[in-house]
Amino acid sequence: MIVTYEEITRKGVGLLNEDAIISRPQANLYGVLDGVSSLVPYLNSKKETGGFIAANLVKNYFESVAELGSLADRLVEANDLLREQMILENIDLRKKDELWGAAAAIVRVQDDGVEFIQTGDCMILAVYDDDEVRPLTRRQVSHLEAPAFAKWQEGITKGLKSRKELHETIIETIKKNRYQSNTDGGYGVLNGEESAVRFFEYGKINLTCLKHILLLTDGMFWPSSIVMEQSSYWTAVAHKILNRGPHLYAQELIELEENDPECLAYARFKKSDDKTAVVINFSKIAP
Repeated sequence: MIVTYEEITRKGVGLLNEDAIISRPQANLYGVLDGVSSLVPYLNSKKETGGFIAANLVKNYFESVAELGSLADRLVEANDLLREQMILENIDLRKKDELWGAAAAIVRVQDDGVEFIQTGDCMILAVYDDDEVRPLTRRQVSHLEAPAFAKWQEGITKGLKSRKELHETIIETIKKNRYQSNTDGGYGVLNGEESAVRFFEYGKINLTCLKHILLLTDGMFWPSSIVMEQSSYWTAVAHKILNRGPHLYAQELIELEENDPECLAYARFKKSDDKTAVVINFSKIAP
């Protein structure tokens, strides 16, 4: 089995690109991370946000740890390191709106399969020789974001015309959602909470007929309202990325967003989110 990969990361409208890529090809280890900044504004002495620090802490840990062992064990250790870093910066760990965090989707290719782990809303998609697309994960925040998007759409219907006005209608929902991190009925995220481990989703698939693995942060998700109804959403997204290539796909998505700066046509919380993807390709060794 020959393994190759392609990666892309593009900054959105934020101060920094809070996404990060784990790339350790000598260990066949790959991942995407989506940093989550605190709702309470925070910048360190280097002008780095909490989301940037969290994503890059996890990236640096996975790219340097001597013994990989179990991905779940390593993600627990990364979460512990994040908690220690926040304590050093005098973050009040009892206040969820002050916590830094990261969503994660990480895979390791082995001789007999692909080990994977996820938390948050990053996605892992497996694509097979017959073009079947198999989501290995689900967006853990989707059920909490749905009411916020409904309220956003309601604001548009009432005549609100700017992203700023629309955002003000959902601020309280966003705050409420943040306090459901790593709780039953809530969502998982790597944010230093000891309960984060309960919301890791992980497993292993075999390599039979496996052609691609796609790792995506949520900034790479195509607007669902313009995905053809007869297609499964993740099937459509995966094939669009593979047909266009991740760089052209991201550029086309950015152009859509640029043409809808106030987020009226495609409901979303910011004009353009950070975009990160790793596409892993599997090919059989020629006889």
